[in-house]
Amino acid sequence: MSENLDNWIERISENELPIFKYTVHAINDVVSKDATSISDLSRIILRDANLTARVLRVANSATYNVTGSTISTISRAIVYLGFNLVRDISMSLAIIDALLSGKAKEHALELMAKSFHAAVQARDFAERRGDDAAEEIFIAALLKHIGEITFWCVAGEEGEQIVELIENRGFSEELAQQEVLGFTLAQLTVGLTADWHISDLLHSAINKPKMDNPRIQDIVSALDLSDAAHKGWTNKETLAIANKIAKHIDVEEDNIIEILHVNAKKAAEVAQLFGASSIIKYLPIEEKNINEDADEHSFNANCPSPDPLLQLNILRDLSGMLSEKPDFNLILEIILEGIYRGVGLDRTLFAMLTADKKAIKGKYALGKDNQGLIHKFHFSLQTDNIFSKLVSNRGPMWVENTQSHHSKILVSDEIRLVLACRAFYVAPLVIAERVIGLIYADRQPSDRELDSESFESFKHFVQQANQALEYIRR
Repeated sequence: MSENLDNWIERISENELPIFKYTVHAINDVVSKDATSISDLSRIILRDANLTARVLRVANSATYNVTGSTISTISRAIVYLGFNLVRDISMSLAIIDALLSGKAKEHALELMAKSFHAAVQARDFAERRGDDAAEEIFIAALLKHIGEITFWCVAGEEGEQIVELIENRGFSEELAQQEVLGFTLAQLTVGLTADWHISDLLHSAINKPKMDNPRIQDIVSALDLSDAAHKGWTNKETLAIANKIAKHIDVEEDNIIEILHVNAKKAAEVAQLFGASSIIKYLPIEEKNINEDADEHSFNANCPSPDPLLQLNILRDLSGMLSEKPDFNLILEIILEGIYRGVGLDRTLFAMLTADKKAIKGKYALGKDNQGLIHKFHFSLQTDNIFSKLVSNRGPMWVENTQSHHSKILVSDEIRLVLACRAFYVAPLVIAERVIGLIYADRQPSDRELDSESFESFKHFVQQANQALEYIRR
């Protein structure tokens, strides 16, 4: 890899598209761990309200949710769709969101349209062949132009120089890229996707496009088709590629054009699903106007509003999962997500008793600066404080004013400095009549008031957690 290519990868990942410093890099960290968990991935997704809404929207679409049963939590989506698929979808959504939120030039939007078109075609080819990992092929085709799209979203003087060489000097695209940058944009795609730990299949499709491998041929054929169809469905190049595809997926040549047209229309639906409606006008279809559905899963990550219907759906998710014998961590993840997104509390945390039962220590959290809260939430149970009282009394508590004289007896200066809020809810988790930890929640980031209705909902979620944990223990 050339030094200039390395510099561009760093420039894009760290500076030009700052979302990568958080979402994509965080997902990379999860992928690179020896032991990854649903909670690791779900907390990263939930940190980004846009991403949460889009992942749930994709998970509930007809394409991915064939049963039609509503998926209300990120944790449930990961269980239902699979860790790797949600990871790849999340990565793709984050990349697309970052590109579209920048100053995407028309050329970049055209390339993105070609990518969506190719991805849907490739997935269909794979499904017709009986491939059991068609989504991997979809992601590889979707990201085929990611280096070029990203470059044209951030290109300045270098982009102008490439255009000058192509339009006025007769250079081919690859030769112009090599002349100005010292590498091709296809190499940038390989470098970026390697840096982000995604799609080895894409690397093979770029580096060995003629390999006798049906999965690579799905991708290469779909990409060739998306390029050709952009110029028209009836030109000789498009028809020749279509006939080649017919042989590849073993369908009659008389039927292939209709199949490809249906897939092109489906690409518009998928683009809309992924939040890329702005590229639909560049697809080779007649129907350009597709109405956007309201996003029922949208929420503000820093100030989530109470949503009674979502609370019911999340509790239904939990109830439905008990028959699948979920583990302890998954139950807690769903409960925390229900309190966070459903009850509308800004921060929620699970803390566990240490092995010696002498302290309570944060383990999982959702909301603003969740990692910071986990790190700081570590309190002794050897002194008379709110948490030692909770462990002995085993009942939920609502501290309405940490500054009041009554509260100061149990809420020490140390606790107040860590929590940095006026009011909070806290309740114990109990298994086999033993307190094993607690769930904490507040509205510190938004400084909104806590209320009785939210407290009742909070208590209900903790009660459901205790019942679920007791159920799986038995």
